[in-house]
Amino acid sequence: MEDNDKALVRRVLTGDRQAYRGIVERNKARIYFLGVKFFHSPENAEDFTQEVFLKAYEKLGTYRGMSPFSAWLYRLAFNLAVNQYHVAKRRLVAAEPAEIPDESASPEGQLIRKEKTGEINNFLKELPDVYNIVIRMHYYDGLAYKDISKAMGIPVNTVKSHVHRAKKLLLKKMERHG
Repeated sequence: MEDNDKALVRRVLTGDRQAYRGIVERNKARIYFLGVKFFHSPENAEDFTQEVFLKAYEKLGTYRGMSPFSAWLYRLAFNLAVNQYHVAKRRLVAAEPAEIPDESASPEGQLIRKEKTGEINNFLKELPDVYNIVIRMHYYDGLAYKDISKAMGIPVNTVKSHVHRAKKLLLKKMERHG
C-alpha cells in the first residue's frame, strides 16, 4: 500500500494532477477521523480534511520518502489541527472572563511543570515522526490504540510497539539530560 502512495506522489510531482485523487481517496478517512477527534463536528472535520489535502498538495514537493507517506500526511494534518485548535482556543479565552488562579499550586510548582512540559515537547520533536505522532495521539489526544490504528492505517500491535519504543527513547533522552 505504501509503495502505491509513493508512486502516486511521484506521478503528481511529474505533472499528473489526476493521480492526486488517488492520494486523497486512499487517505481521506484517516484525516477526516483526526478532524472529528479535534473538532467534534462532521462539518468542521470535512472542512479540515479539505484544508489538509490542499496544504498537502502545496507541500508535496517536501515529501522525501524517508518515512511512510501516510505518516508524513498525518503529521502535516496533526500539526494543522493543533494550530487550528490553539487559534480557536485563544479566541475562546479572549472572549471569556479571566479565571481565578488555583492558589493551591505554588508558583514554583507551576514553573517546574511548565519547564518539564517544554522539555518533553523538545524531546518529542527529536523522535522519528511515526513515534512522535503515536505518542501525541495516545497521550495528548487521549486516543485508544485501536483508534490510532484506524487513523494511521497500521495494525494495533504496531501502534503498541511504536508507543513502547517511543517511551523508551523519551526516557533515555530524559535520563541523559537529567
